[in-house]
Amino acid sequence: MEDFVRNGNTQAARSYHDATKLSYINLSNKPPLYKSYSEAMSIPLPADSLSSNASTLESVSSPLAGPESPLDLSALARLLYLSAGLIRKAQLPVAGEVHYRAAASAGALFPIEVYVVCEKIPGLDAGVYHFSPADFTLNRLRQGDQRSALAETVAGDSLVAACPVSLIFTANFWRSAWKYRARSYRYCFWDAGTMLANLLAAASASGLPARMLAGFLDEDVNGILGLDSRTESAVCIVPLGQPGPPVAQAAAERSPLTPLQVREVDQPKEVIDYPEVQQVHQSSNLGDGDEVSAWRLAGAGGRRTNSPPAAGDVYSINCGQTPNPDALLADSPLGKVISERGSTRRFAREEMPYVKLASVLASATAPVAADFLGESQPSLLDPYLIVNAVQDLPSGSYFLSAAEARLEQLQRGEMRHEAGHLCFEQALGADASAVVYFMVDLDDVLAKYGNRGYRAAQMEAGILGGRMYLCAHALGLGATGMTFYDDDVTEFFSPHAEGKSLMFLVALGVTHANNRVRPFRSRVGVLLDSMARGASGRRA
Repeated sequence: MEDFVRNGNTQAARSYHDATKLSYINLSNKPPLYKSYSEAMSIPLPADSLSSNASTLESVSSPLAGPESPLDLSALARLLYLSAGLIRKAQLPVAGEVHYRAAASAGALFPIEVYVVCEKIPGLDAGVYHFSPADFTLNRLRQGDQRSALAETVAGDSLVAACPVSLIFTANFWRSAWKYRARSYRYCFWDAGTMLANLLAAASASGLPARMLAGFLDEDVNGILGLDSRTESAVCIVPLGQPGPPVAQAAAERSPLTPLQVREVDQPKEVIDYPEVQQVHQSSNLGDGDEVSAWRLAGAGGRRTNSPPAAGDVYSINCGQTPNPDALLADSPLGKVISERGSTRRFAREEMPYVKLASVLASATAPVAADFLGESQPSLLDPYLIVNAVQDLPSGSYFLSAAEARLEQLQRGEMRHEAGHLCFEQALGADASAVVYFMVDLDDVLAKYGNRGYRAAQMEAGILGGRMYLCAHALGLGATGMTFYDDDVTEFFSPHAEGKSLMFLVALGVTHANNRVRPFRSRVGVLLDSMARGASGRRA
């Protein structure tokens, strides 16, 4: 009788059937691409000086490419536009209106929001603001100088207290998880990284110092912004401009923050919870000032080097030492690159000059100004490459030693099918002239930084990838990021990459005249599918 009652409860079968349904994509619960507030004072941003004529490569690789300049509302508007702005719109025959933003985003979902915390600067009162790309405005969330409150979240970091402006990047988790599910947490940091690449380059071009801080008290920063940490949370803080006298206001003298008087509108519906995202984010939060201080100290320490010495041929990425240096023409200015940039959808199988590849690699891997990096540890990442069509560089796999400014050959030979397979069975990987894989010794990073080191590694990979986008387009090349088969990449580059994990990759090459995705199946994928159906995988 008990078995009959259990069998008669049909909820189990119905629940299983509903949970395992397949669909292409559910557009009914797609989250809005833009965040907006009701009852917030909206401040139009000046749109008369948004571009930059500075050299893209110099802006990417140098902390200050332009002469020092003051940070006023016009300069702030330019930084916001070049990093997170709505650059252009297009009407496509099938898709309708499409919005293009300044920085690349996985799936064009744009989960990163930008907030401003500032003192009074020319043209803008002190306060906390949300940047609205859709109408190019600032929405005021709080009045008054809140830099002291923000400085407390970074254990009294002098830059936050003294710089006129700090930008806070946040991740709207559902906006990316809607399509990419649990893996979306990685993509949020890739997107933050590409946006940071634009911001740091634009700040350098404008002569404005900028430094990225990844260590802070998460809940306190979210409180300043009035966020629900379960749906949106801060991922980095970027103090901007020449430091002045630090704002002086002790915690005991400052009134507690009041709840925001403005309300977010257009809340998403039917949000699906992915516990893995919440777990990894909450487990990497910092809870007190001692943890923040320890985070910064970890960044000042040295790095364990696990990569073996070079065993194959080596090739300098110093442009003055490369063959055919005249092939490196003057690069396009930063403003033009950002306004015209777009991810490549198909590469022509044409050679690119080695000097251009070397320039992209050298500029993109210049040290990032971040609180988890320093002179003794300029990067968490180890870049690897598959090269298939680069003049004066044999096809094969390589390790990029940024410290030695050289490529070290690991294997020789054409590897188009392997590259296409590793890039999630996509033609872009197979057709590209070169694919750059940003790998990291994750165990080493986690031992040194804790769970928050995972955020840092993903975000630095996004920054370097975003820099490659900018530099490639500045030199007339195409670029795109892709997802990948994680463990297959490690196996491919082993034994050199044994124990390392891939964070992000970027494909580089000559954009095809017909820039549309083409079908592709690699020999590797065909073989694996055949073996899954019972084939031996051994030729007679």
